[in-house]
Amino acid sequence: MASSYCRGGFGGLRAAQASKSELVDVTLVDRRNFHLFQPLLYQVATGSLSPGQISAPLRSVLSKQKKTRVLLGSVEDGDPDSKQGFLEDGAVLPYDSLIVATGSQTSYFGHNDWQEWAPGLKSTWLALFDIHLT
Repeated sequence: MASSYCRGGFGGLRAAQASKSELVDVTLVDRRNFHLFQPLLYQVATGSLSPGQISAPLRSVLSKQKKTRVLLGSVEDGDPDSKQGFLEDGAVLPYDSLIVATGSQTSYFGHNDWQEWAPGLKSTWLALFDIHLT
C-alpha cells in the first residue's frame, strides 16, 4: 500500500479528503487536534462567532476517510532518500509520497514596522485576547 502524510491545515485536509483510494494510507500529522478556519478569526475577535464555530476536530472532519489516520505531533525533519519523516517525539514515519503543507505567515510586504499597528491574526488566542490587549 502506498502511504503519504501531511498537516491539518487547508492543504493537508484537502489532500487527505481527495484521497479516496483504498490503496493509499494517509497520515495527517499536526500540533493541534483541530482544524481552524482562519479566514473567520476576525469574527471571533469582534465577538460575532465563538472559537468553536470556526474549529473542528481533525478526526471528525476526516471520519469518512477510512484510510486516513490523525497523529498529534510535529514533524521535525525528513529524509527524502530513505523516504522517512521524523517527528519531534522521536517517531519515524515511512512514506511513499510526501505532501508538504506548511501553512502561511502574515506578510507586511517589507514593512515589518506595520506589525505594531496591524497584528497578524493566525490563532484563537490572538483573536480572543492579544488583539484586545494592544
